[in-house]
Amino acid sequence: MAHQCKLSINTHIKQPTDIVMESIYNNMYRPSNLEVRTGFYCFKDKIVPKWEDPVCAKGGNWSMSFLKGKSDASWLYTLLAMIGEQFDHGDEICGAIVNARAKDKISIWTKNAANETAQVSIGKQWKKFLDYNDNIGFIFHNDALKLDKGAKNRYTVEAQHANLLFMNSQCRLS
Repeated sequence: MAHQCKLSINTHIKQPTDIVMESIYNNMYRPSNLEVRTGFYCFKDKIVPKWEDPVCAKGGNWSMSFLKGKSDASWLYTLLAMIGEQFDHGDEICGAIVNARAKDKISIWTKNAANETAQVSIGKQWKKFLDYNDNIGFIFHNDALKLDKGAKNRYTVEAQHANLLFMNSQCRLS
């Protein structure tokens, strides 16, 4: 009685982008693993995640809040959008920070808060990339330094219709 042997060879060759994506996903530290009152960041080379850093000093940040343990996918997609240069004004982005609190918070820091066109574009695109359904706000770092927790959003991308509300000029644009 003759036996047959079959050799099966996996012929699927991964593309470099698949390998990078898989590597990032498998090795990324997830916000859900953070202890409360801790955080981590991903910033462009030679930029320090401090308001005083010369690159960040005149900037600001967009922020989103998430229920505890629900920020992992949004953190990943934020990083991939930054790394993959998906933002029209990506040159304005310094980096991103995730903070574990009662509600997790992810922020994108930018260089020039006064560049309203770029900031609004970044906020709208980020909200769209993450399919985020709540309002997101942009705070100038200078306001945060002066007013601490009293700093108000200068720009807001609103929930549902993604209408833009300019806090300074009191006008609405679609």
